[in-house]
Amino acid sequence: MVSWSVSRHPEWDQMYLAGLTAREIAILCKRCTGTIHYHLQRREYYEPGFQAAHEAALDERRANNASSTWRQKLKEVSEFHAAYGRFPRSKGSSAERSLQVWLAEQRNLFESEQLSPTKIRLLQIIPEWHVDPRQKELDELWKAKFSAVCEYFFANGCFPRYQAPTTADEKTLGIWLHNQHQRRSKGTLAAWRLNALDRALPGWHRRS
Repeated sequence: MVSWSVSRHPEWDQMYLAGLTAREIAILCKRCTGTIHYHLQRREYYEPGFQAAHEAALDERRANNASSTWRQKLKEVSEFHAAYGRFPRSKGSSAERSLQVWLAEQRNLFESEQLSPTKIRLLQIIPEWHVDPRQKELDELWKAKFSAVCEYFFANGCFPRYQAPTTADEKTLGIWLHNQHQRRSKGTLAAWRLNALDRALPGWHRRS
């Protein structure tokens, strides 16, 4: 008989180390759960750390799955959005703030590519769920200023000045453009904004 030091069911080991539970393995392999449990216990005896590796994989698997609690939050956010026509805010009631925090966390995970495909697919029931309303507002304001600076440049053949301007409007646009220059120098100007400025206003960043 082969010694227990050599796994008799390596396929069970692989599934267990992938995060499947003993019960799931038993169902898939049509074996008694007790038999699976005994085998896995022997693997831990001969391979210390076997159980810890399984638990780590199981934790990762659970994090990627949409739990019932997660699905309930999604339902509440979806219902809130449908009822009020907006996303929950941080200045609302405690219940609304809780939804805002949860949705902000999903957005952050999505931006950092840590949100599972399953959750992304489920979140798509909420239009533009991944768009931060405040950031969207700031982006729209930026685009309006950008458009105004472009119009000024094409109309006057020069960039608006924030020092010794001829009008209050020129000063406002000059200060905005100067701020973009500073953010570019510090590396804090968003890539899409930098690209837009470079395409429309070549040489803009050489003016401080």
